[in-house]
Amino acid sequence: MGFEFSDSYIQVEGVPQGSVLSVSLFIIKINNILHQLPSFVKGHLYVDDLYISCTGNHISFIEQQLQTTIQKIKHWSDFNGFNFSASKSSGVHFCHKRGLHLDPEIEMDGRIIQIENQVRFLGILFDRKLTFLSHVKYLRKRCERALNILKVLSNTSWGADRLSLQRIYRATILSKLDYGSAIYGSVRKSVLKKLDPIHHSALRLCSGAFRTSPTLSLYVDCYEPPLEIRRQMLSLHYYLRISSNTRHPCHGFQLRPFLHRLQQARPSSVPTFFTRMHNLKKDFNLHEVPISLQPSFLPPWKDSEFKYLNPFGSFDKSDTIFQQLFADHRLRFHDFVPIYTDWSKLSSRVSFAVVFPKSVSAFTLLPFCSIFTAEITAVFHALKQILKCPIGKYAIYTDSLSVLQALNSLHCKSHPLVFSVLYLYEKLISLGFSLVFCWVPSHVGIAGNEQADSNARSATHFSHEPVPACDLKKYIKSCLQMKWQIHWDQEINNKLHSIKPIIENWSEDVNRKRSTILTRLRIGHTRFTHRHLLLGEPAPTCPHCSCTMSVKHILIECKHFKIHRLRFFNTSSPTLTTMIGRHPHIYLFEFLKITGFYPHI
Repeated sequence: MGFEFSDSYIQVEGVPQGSVLSVSLFIIKINNILHQLPSFVKGHLYVDDLYISCTGNHISFIEQQLQTTIQKIKHWSDFNGFNFSASKSSGVHFCHKRGLHLDPEIEMDGRIIQIENQVRFLGILFDRKLTFLSHVKYLRKRCERALNILKVLSNTSWGADRLSLQRIYRATILSKLDYGSAIYGSVRKSVLKKLDPIHHSALRLCSGAFRTSPTLSLYVDCYEPPLEIRRQMLSLHYYLRISSNTRHPCHGFQLRPFLHRLQQARPSSVPTFFTRMHNLKKDFNLHEVPISLQPSFLPPWKDSEFKYLNPFGSFDKSDTIFQQLFADHRLRFHDFVPIYTDWSKLSSRVSFAVVFPKSVSAFTLLPFCSIFTAEITAVFHALKQILKCPIGKYAIYTDSLSVLQALNSLHCKSHPLVFSVLYLYEKLISLGFSLVFCWVPSHVGIAGNEQADSNARSATHFSHEPVPACDLKKYIKSCLQMKWQIHWDQEINNKLHSIKPIIENWSEDVNRKRSTILTRLRIGHTRFTHRHLLLGEPAPTCPHCSCTMSVKHILIECKHFKIHRLRFFNTSSPTLTTMIGRHPHIYLFEFLKITGFYPHI
């Protein structure tokens, strides 16, 4: 503490509690336990949680393999100073047999390991039939308790604003629903629907919507997709992780043909994870798209020596003659062979070009690729061409400052091609090449850059470069957004649809009272117009027009309030869009107060 140090002690065995290296040393030591498993037994280790499994047609064979494995683990743990508790260990017999069948009997330290109907592993409850019904029920109870936080903070008069409430919802409830959704998302729809009321209740609390509000309106008003769409997005993201990581146990997994035939013959059967992903990829035209692999990271003790030049950064593009500046730059590097790269994006086409002094290469990428991918692919392609050239000095000019900055500031979440470019760059340096990277401004009359831009726009050759997972995630998000929008377009009778036909995020009033009133008016369900549904009473009627009361009738149809509309809106027949649309009328609340509906909404 300060300048005072504790006494020194000799650690004879084990690791000191609370030490920085305790967890790391423990993981390194216990990681070797997986090498003790026989070939028929699979296992996974997460810190101190060990899972082993064995599959077979005969219970005696499974029992023998697991018992042998536990004996090997026990021998290894005794030798290395670990201790596994039989009382804290449990097993589950996963089986679809409906008749009477025995569970395996497995011993540890002379005690029979309890065979349970379900077991929790890494927060997920696995039942013996893999219905995940118990996990969904457990998850619903946890989320219902977390809803109490929103109930305390969401008073419609003085509560927190919607943005804050939705952030709390995502942190305390939606995160629980998201965790493991790729696993339990394969269960029957009737089981998954048990989680929908949690989502609906939370959105009602966040927005202040009336209890009778349609769920589809809640999704659009809060800009929160249904849980089904969110599960599809998270599952596809997890599938991309599997496909891009060669070290993942499920990488390269291929569905057996009989599973496809079974799904076609029995559409009601519950699809597996990879069956669901196969169908989703087919729906989004991703079934033939190659996915780039996650590269091996550079070791942290090996800093990248990549540097780039930026002689134009301190000049203003509007009043500086860049051609002269570039000419001066080329005089300094006259012995370097100039290479220019550029990209182009037109509608659904992404392309790039690489210009050498005596050759030009231009290719079109898959439409899923981002602009950054096109930019860095051009740089990578230039380095690959340099590798085929004689050893010498080369200068690569690009107008993408973001690519150069990404190459200069490497981290674990960098674009996959960043690692590929740096690896090839270091390889060229080790072979004796001299490379210089330089940023040049675009469209300022630099001949090489203009030529690269022109060739990128007219590229006709197709490049079969794999697509990074980060680009596919953006495409998947847009596809799911379009799917949600198509569903919303069919709700022509929905009251909110006429006001908000396009699903997008609208900014809300930070005043909780005004925000709640505006939400209920847009959805069309207020306390005055729809409380009869909760009380079992007839719908209220207008005393002046003898028709059913509705938000539309109060705001724009009732003739009794015509004079007030002329006073506040300068028209007797305003539209709902102008009054309660994206930008509500400034005198809307004054109109509601003078008509007497403000306290009853």
